[in-house]
Amino acid sequence: MALPPLVFQFHDIATVEVWSDSPFARTFFEAEYGYHRVSALQTELPHAFLDFRLTPRLDSSPLEGFTRHVHKLLARWDYRLTIQPGDIDLRVDGNRIAVSMVHHMLVHPSLRWLAAGGGTLLLHAGAVAKNGKSLIFTGKGGAGKTTTTSLILASGNDWQLHADDYVFLGGGQSKAYVTRSHLYRDLLKWVPEVGARLTPWERTRLEVLGAIRKYSGERLKWAVRLGPERLWPGKAIADSATPAAILLLERADVSAPQLIPINELAATASDLLEMNFGEARHFLALLRKAGKLDEKWLLDWQDTERQLLVARLNEIPAYRLILPFSQSADDVKATLLPLLEKLVV
Repeated sequence: MALPPLVFQFHDIATVEVWSDSPFARTFFEAEYGYHRVSALQTELPHAFLDFRLTPRLDSSPLEGFTRHVHKLLARWDYRLTIQPGDIDLRVDGNRIAVSMVHHMLVHPSLRWLAAGGGTLLLHAGAVAKNGKSLIFTGKGGAGKTTTTSLILASGNDWQLHADDYVFLGGGQSKAYVTRSHLYRDLLKWVPEVGARLTPWERTRLEVLGAIRKYSGERLKWAVRLGPERLWPGKAIADSATPAAILLLERADVSAPQLIPINELAATASDLLEMNFGEARHFLALLRKAGKLDEKWLLDWQDTERQLLVARLNEIPAYRLILPFSQSADDVKATLLPLLEKLVV
């Protein structure tokens, strides 16, 4: 007998519906999207549907009408997808390792496309909030989004968690996209408080995965996932806020953090668009592999997000936030927090 679906609603933007009889897959999506879970589907909202069947071993031939994909040798799945205005249908048969990959490569970018179609930008960024105002930290992978937001949250001072990896921007508001944080070994150097919240097994995994990342030359970046209730116990989540600033993170050989206003908004929008679509590269590759990537559809999506980025940058002050290579965590907190406090007064 089929289990009932898991339904997740992301504000008034879109919904994700997950059907699966696999306890492993259901536990994953409940942990990842639990903050956004609701009891019933709002059918009028844009909608992503996932039917995931756990198949421990896949034979040499994909299911009829499906496309086979293997990611880094271990994650294997067959998939079929249908894209229509306001709706994406995903059918997947895969192994356990494929569950997180299907979320990252198919479900999440589907939600982003749906949001853009409704006039909301889902931007690759971390975010914190205070006094009803949010700071949006963005930049390419490795720029320090999770580290920066973690440093701020660890300082206390009434800062609230808002988003770890992506945030919704639209209608003059930023809205939380709450998922589990992806933790890497280097984070413990900057925010040692996090280490105390990990189990011995999680700390061991963090060390092992950090070593694999180093020796693979950054090709294998596997993280330890931790939910906000574990990572920041007692810390409130700001469901929505008024954006006070978009901060593009950089690292440089400077003695203290620097906040530099950005005036070249068109160029900044192009950089952020390239970053966002760089994050969607696996989704686009899977569409192309299945023969579903229509170039006009892609150009329309890119043009929509470009317009949304330009609109947001015209509404929200933007800065380059340059962080030093060499300061200690305490030094960064002492110099960074006063800069940021001024933005949310």
